[in-house]
Amino acid sequence: MRIVSLFLCLLLAAPSVFAQKVPVKGFLRALTRKTEAVSVSNLRYARGVKLPALSAAYSPAGRAAELRRLMREQQPVPPSRKPDLAPAAPQALRGPALAWNGAEAASALKETERHIRSSLVVVRGRATGEALGSGFVVRSSSGKLYAVASYHIVGRVGNMFSLELYRADGTPVRYDTVLVSAVGAFGLNAPDAAVLELPSSAAEYVRPLKVAKEMPQPGDELVVWGSPYTETAFARVDELKVKQAEGFKIVMESKDVSDDFNGFCGSPLLNAKGEVAGIYSGHAPADEFVFGVSARRTLDWLIGGYEGGMSPYYGYQFRGRTAVRLQGGESVGDVRLFDSSGRLLQKVYLPRYAGPFDPAHTERLFTDVRRGDVLEFDILVHRAVSRTERFEVP
Repeated sequence: MRIVSLFLCLLLAAPSVFAQKVPVKGFLRALTRKTEAVSVSNLRYARGVKLPALSAAYSPAGRAAELRRLMREQQPVPPSRKPDLAPAAPQALRGPALAWNGAEAASALKETERHIRSSLVVVRGRATGEALGSGFVVRSSSGKLYAVASYHIVGRVGNMFSLELYRADGTPVRYDTVLVSAVGAFGLNAPDAAVLELPSSAAEYVRPLKVAKEMPQPGDELVVWGSPYTETAFARVDELKVKQAEGFKIVMESKDVSDDFNGFCGSPLLNAKGEVAGIYSGHAPADEFVFGVSARRTLDWLIGGYEGGMSPYYGYQFRGRTAVRLQGGESVGDVRLFDSSGRLLQKVYLPRYAGPFDPAHTERLFTDVRRGDVLEFDILVHRAVSRTERFEVP
């Protein structure tokens, strides 16, 4: 029976193609959970699926093996329907809007970390009880509480998961049936996140995190808190230095990227003020990069669509013109560049493309594009190609 459960867990964890692995340097086993209070006695942390390191070229080889079930089509939401995210909790620090000095910032982060256990979430599979990923709690301006997780962990809208939250003293509280409310899209260059609305009863003990208004800047250092599979404690990884932050994507450098730890995907990336600047999504060990998505932009997009009653969209632009428009759950796989005669010039597989990228500047993917050339976009729903869009370069 244990073998069957482990097999099911590995199947569920397989979508973690970004290899939820983290730098070892700065890794602290900081907050041990009180496991004796867990309602299911045989829960344990399982080591995630071992995946090969991404090559320098990030080849699309093996993409067919990653195809999954389709998600249903959804309609866009007007930008005006997006609500803002409210401050974390009544007791959250409200420092000055300007002129934060180093001591004030360090104090704010320290205060957030002092209560971090009540802000974090462990995402578990309902069938196996195994830990599949990490997450954290936010509150929208409407007052609703949400758990934030990785899209590649929880999948489509309507999927059911178990969530484990923790009181301040470490006592776990498990919700066995929580529905995925809204999802982003798959890949390092997409808003790889999902939100799950929490029961109102969670307000009695959770401490929602505050979401930063701005993207981090190159040179900033972030820390991540989450639940690695190999530990029975929440853990902290620091010394993540921002290299590039544009569009949805945050790229961080670390001196020691390890393949030994899984489970951090969905974790909050905290800035010096203790705010969530990003959502951890994976790494590229060959380049010692760690990736995240913008927390503010992603959560405004997801929660705005969910509370507005419709799903949002985002678009890819080429030299200021809309090349393709995506809806909730959609992302781009291969982008192919052809010349006017139909000859293939270049191809990029975006879900694993590690370089700087912003959907508003798709032209940066290619070194030489001329008038009359044609771009082809494979549109993925979850990870399966659902259609191909063509755009002629004006």
